[in-house]
Amino acid sequence: MVDYFKMLGQHNPHILTTTWALLKSVLLQGVLPRSLKELVFVAISNEKDCAYCTEIHTALCKMLEINESTLQAVLKKSPHINPQKLKLAIDFAMKAAIHSNQITEEDHKLLMNAGMSKEEIFELMSLASVVNYSNSLSQSMMVGVDENIQSYLNR
Repeated sequence: MVDYFKMLGQHNPHILTTTWALLKSVLLQGVLPRSLKELVFVAISNEKDCAYCTEIHTALCKMLEINESTLQAVLKKSPHINPQKLKLAIDFAMKAAIHSNQITEEDHKLLMNAGMSKEEIFELMSLASVVNYSNSLSQSMMVGVDENIQSYLNR
């Protein structure tokens, strides 16, 4: 169990149960591929300077065998992320997480024109909210990356 969950369980078991249910629901269920969800988690966490979430979800991307060049492009905030549908999804989720009041119908249309359904778009919005929630908790708890994850990242 990663330190994030250990700390939550130690100090507030109710929040642990709620947080785990939320993360499990959004990350492990739904219509979007897990790889996309993890890349979005990395992109938003990296943008918001949440080192813990960035490192944990980078490790999860590696465990899911996500292409290293794609992962690095996300971490380096490259404008050249491929395929284009992935770039559009990450950009939309980032906007939903950081500037949700600026989401427009055009943003939705752009994703639908790239082949995404309304169901997928709403899942991206939910994911952006969950990333914000997780970033806020981990930054406020000042939790660090545990040794097992750190050693995995250093490979």
